[in-house]
Formats: sequence, C-alpha cells, structure tokens
Amino acid sequence: MNRHGWFDAGTLLLISSLCSPTTAAAQTNQPEKSTQVGAAYALLDRLTQLPGQFMVLQSSSHNKTGNNGDENWPLYKDERGDEVIFDAAGPGCVRSIWGTHFDENAVLNFYFDGEDTPRYSIREIDFFTGEHPDFPAPLNAYERRGEYAEGFAGNSFVPIPYRESLKISITGESRFFHVLYEQYPFGTEIETFTGREQRPSLLECFDRLGADPVTDENLEVIEVSSETNHPDSEVVLFERKEAGGLIRRLVLEADGSAEFLRESEIRMRWDGHKRDDVRAPAGFFFGCANHACNVASLPLSVEKLPGGRARLNCYFPMPFWEEARVSWHNGSQHTLGPLTAKVTVAPNRIERASGAYFTTLYRSGQTTYGRDWLLYESPGTGWFVGVVQSMQNGHYCEGDEHFYIDGALSPQINGTGSEDYYLGCFWPNREYSSPFACCAGDIQAEGGGHFMGAYRIPSCYSRFHLEAPIPFFRSINARIQHGGLSHLRSNYRSLAFCYLRKHPGLRLTDFIDVGSRASETAHDYTATRSEPTGPVTASPEGGQFESLIDEVGRRHAGGEISFAVAIDPANKGVRLRRRLDQGSPRQTVDVYVDGSYAGRWYHGLANEHLRWFDSDIDILPKYTRGKDSLKLKLVVDTTGGRGAFTDFNYYVYCFSDPSGSRRSSGG
Repeated sequence: MNRHGWFDAGTLLLISSLCSPTTAAAQTNQPEKSTQVGAAYALLDRLTQLPGQFMVLQSSSHNKTGNNGDENWPLYKDERGDEVIFDAAGPGCVRSIWGTHFDENAVLNFYFDGEDTPRYSIREIDFFTGEHPDFPAPLNAYERRGEYAEGFAGNSFVPIPYRESLKISITGESRFFHVLYEQYPFGTEIETFTGREQRPSLLECFDRLGADPVTDENLEVIEVSSETNHPDSEVVLFERKEAGGLIRRLVLEADGSAEFLRESEIRMRWDGHKRDDVRAPAGFFFGCANHACNVASLPLSVEKLPGGRARLNCYFPMPFWEEARVSWHNGSQHTLGPLTAKVTVAPNRIERASGAYFTTLYRSGQTTYGRDWLLYESPGTGWFVGVVQSMQNGHYCEGDEHFYIDGALSPQINGTGSEDYYLGCFWPNREYSSPFACCAGDIQAEGGGHFMGAYRIPSCYSRFHLEAPIPFFRSINARIQHGGLSHLRSNYRSLAFCYLRKHPGLRLTDFIDVGSRASETAHDYTATRSEPTGPVTASPEGGQFESLIDEVGRRHAGGEISFAVAIDPANKGVRLRRRLDQGSPRQTVDVYVDGSYAGRWYHGLANEHLRWFDSDIDILPKYTRGKDSLKLKLVVDTTGGRGAFTDFNYYVYCFSDPSGSRRSSGG
C-alpha cells in the first residue's frame, strides 16, 4: 500500500465500491468508517489524500480541425462502418458518458477485452433513459436541459471497468459525445464490467441529492453569529492554532441578496501559509454566483429561505495539521443582514505527508482574443475537482474545455462546448441540479423569454469531477474557450476548486530526441522496421491549434524499437511520454521493461488536421524500483487497421515523494 495514494501504485480509487465487486476492501486506504458521514461522502473524502499512479482522460466529438462544429466527429469508423466514440486499452474504467441530439435509431455497442461481437447492443436513447437493467436510473438520465433544438442531455455515471480493453461504437450517427475515463498501469487488478457491481456512494449521491451527508454525532460544532455587518467588516467563522483537524461542513445562513453573493468573500488559510488558500466570492463558493436560487450538488448547495435569506452549505472536506482560519468579509458598500455560521470539525487522521490542501482560484474580467480563459493553473501534485463559472455577453456557449495535465503539449481533456462541459446541452440552459453539475437560474426566462435577452444575463454553471477527480503530479493548466475559437469579448468569472500540494510528484529524469543521431546513440536507440520522417510541420490539438511546430522523428511499419533510459532508483513508478503524429491512426505497441511485459501502449485517436499529440503510459514500481536505468522494448502492432507507429521524442518521468519539507509556506 502506497502512503501517497489510495492503492499500491495507482490501483483504482474506491474500486471496491465503484467498479469491481471482487476487489478486497482491504486494498484501500480509505478513512475509517464512521456514523459521521454517509456513503456519498466517500467521493469527497478521497480528495484529502494525494492521488496514486493513474490518469484521467477524455475522448469526445471535438472538431478535429480546431474549429467550431463538434457534431459527428467520431474517433474513427470500424470495420462494420460504425462510428467509434471510445477505444482504449486496459486496465481502465469509464466514469461518465455524456451525449445529446441522439439519432432516434442509433445503437450503442460495447466490446470488452477484444471481443469480436458486442457484449451489449442498446438503443442509445434506451441506454440514457435507464431502460437497460445493467445501466439503471438514476445513474443514467435523459433530461431537458437546453432550450435550442432538441434540448435533451443524456448522462451516464455507471462505472464501466475493463481489464484489457473497451471499445464503444454507435450504429448510426454519433453526433455529440464525451467519455471521461480512468487509465491504470498494467498490473492493476480490475474485473471487467458485469452489471452486478455495488455502487453505494454513487447511488446515495442521486437518491439523497441536496441532503446533508454529515451527521453531528461525535463531532465538534462551532457556531458563530453576527447581527449587523458593516462594509469592510469581518466575521471569523473558525480559528484554531497549534492543533489539526478536518472541517467536514460549513453552513451559513445569511442575507440572500446579490450584494452578499457577489461582493462578500469567504477566506481560508491553512498551516501558516503566506497567502490565503481560499479567497472567493460567497456566491461562487456555494455554487450560486449571481442571485439566490435553490441549487444542489454533492459538495455545495443553496436553499432560499423566507425574508430574502438563504442557507448555503459546503461539504468539501478541508484538512489541516497545525492551524486554520476561516472568515467572511463584507466587501460591499452595503450593511448586510445577520449572519450565522456552523462549522463542523472532525479529527484529522490523515498523514501529513500524504495529505492535500483544499484551495481555490477566482478570476474575473473580459476575455482576451485568441486566448482560452484560465480556470486554474498551478505546479504541484493533487486533484482538480471542478469549477463554478459565470459568463455574460457574446455567444460564449460554444467554448471547449482544454485541460493540460503535467505539461503535455495537447490537452488530455478536450471538450465540445461550454454547456456540454457542464453536462447540459443547446444553450440557453434551464435550471437544473445534479450531484456533479448544476445550472443556477434560467437566463432565458430572466432575459424576457428570448435567447437574445439571455446574453445580457450572467449565467451560473458548476461542474464537479467527483465521479472522476482529475489527478496531476507535475502541474495542471485548466482552460475553457470563449466562443468556438476564443474570439468573443465576454465577461467571465470563475472559481476553480483543487486539492493541492505545490511540490511536484513527477520528475523528469531523461529525454530522447528521436531523429537526432547523437540522442539516439546516447540511448542505444534501435528500430528494425523504421524510416526517418524528415521535417514534419504540424499543429497540436487544443488552444494552440493555429501554431506550427517542426519536428523530426521516425515512422515504424512494424518490428521492434528498443532504447535505454535513466531513472531515479528511489522512484515510485515511471511515466513515459511520447510525442506522436496523429496522422497515422490507432498506433499500438506492446511494452517490455527489462524483458518483462508491462502493458499495451495504445493511442486510439486519429487526426490528420491537428497532428501533434503527447501520449503517456504508466509503469508500476515493481518494474522500476531500485533501478537507475531501464531497457525498453516496444513491439509494433499494425494489424486490424492500426497505422504505423510514430515517435518524435520521449520524456521519462519518475514518480516521487510530493510531500516536500515538513513545513511549507506553499502547501
């Protein structure tokens, strides 16, 4: 068991409750079971510890030219002529599937572990409405969330694990989709989906939406009240020195006015850090950016009360080890009404070396032409867990999310539109609440019933990646477009949520410049069926799709590639990154480390327009620990429609201890 993750070297988080029915609960390093929290809180509790070795990735129907218009862009068409929307080598687990504007007769096909015939063939509309018993409601849902066109969004949160591979295709038009999934290193024990898995945490999220997941039994509750709150006044909600703890719940009952929500702030600081870890407008912090309305998600909720009051709830767990200060500040020019607060605190039993700090980033202003809006950016190790965003003016809804993880050139999370990211569809959107995404308010109704009026009303969306929090080990750069090409002038505000230690847990130890004779010689690089590519000038996917990058590398029609790389003997596993040319489809190799098979490296995407992509594979520490170098062999597979394998460079990273010094001003 790895003290820096939930499982030894990245085994699936919470697998016993979310995916595989046969994985022993003893494999997990979950917090102690307690009457203090319900089953759903397990999805939040895991965030307080640093992630183990795995990746969260996304396939989607994003336009492969980088332009707007994300309909009917499958990954590829298979031998049956079906449109493939997901294709990955295992072990892994699909965590959520979103889609909209379904072909009435379209059929979803699921191929597990190399099967030639689909194990499931389900009419797409029946899949999302929960008609199939293995993909039931409420985890699968089909709801009207948009006003334009069809306006119905389908969402599935049934975890779909696979041991060796999973392909999902659509007979008919694929239209709009995205699939969020976790990828684990070879050797992670996964049982392929059976439909009989137990999912208490997820089910409770939906069955008890908006209910308090925390009880006060055996917990400390601190209550504070302030009757009159003048401009620039502060109320200290919680303060503790020389002792650790875990805040499980923060509840405010307050003035529900726009001034309170927009102009007062929640501030938090942990363990003597030099800057506030949280500094956020109160409305954003609780999921209602602009005006009070009833909204409920797993971590945040707002309830309108009589007399213009509101109850605001936050259930994000917030660990600290030495001291904590939580306050509310009236930054408005108005005297705000009575404020009462209740802070619920539990003992902190998390090892400091493996713990992560709750933090946020708030940004506001006008968008910049040609640059995606920044949601969150930081070096370090942790989890990106979501965002509350408000947008106003211009047809902003077409913007795709672009999340660059650990310094990759191309975004591993690449979406199809702003309202799609927030699990809605066809802007303007109706008010909706769900455990992992909400729309607070109905801007079309507020704008006079016409979509042109909706542009003038500030929207409010939230998305919480709690079914699949996004791990990072070196850095996170999460952005979203404004309009289809980041070309609109709009007013944007956003608050992103993260659990963070600013020390990186992934360190570069070697680099191979393929095509450079000196670099190839230094690494004993050889290939049996290889040819130089010559200079290739192409663009990457993501926000820099109009930039051109020149690279020289190799193209392999088969055979074997071998090379040696340097690593840190104290490593806790290795990540290998390769820059490839997506003009060649479905590139595949079997990976051997010092003669031992270590998994299949498969890139199921193809893009002849935006060709550069950085693809990663993780290698468990049982293959790497205690060694200062590795001899890697890649056996190329070009059967079954797979294209030539391309490599232009390799980055070699070692997983390491991300805890840093015992005391750190940066968290």
